[in-house]
Amino acid sequence: MGVYISMEVTEYILIGIGTAFSIIGYFLKRENQRLEELENLVNEINVSLAKNGVLDRERWSSANKRLEDRRADIRKLYDLIQNPQKS
Repeated sequence: MGVYISMEVTEYILIGIGTAFSIIGYFLKRENQRLEELENLVNEINVSLAKNGVLDRERWSSANKRLEDRRADIRKLYDLIQNPQKS
């Protein structure tokens, strides 16, 4: 009878250890899924920021080109006003 009781205790211990591993595995898996979702979100944000950076650079280069064109036009107009005999 003593052997039967010790086997039961051993079985309960193994069941408890198995349950503990299952619970730990469940929470680790859930945490891993949450981390993967956050990683995907960070990657999407980085891609979005990169796209915005490219658009901003294009807009600034276009604006600077327009400003340079306007400066050249103003210089021409100023030269025409200062020297009306050349035209």
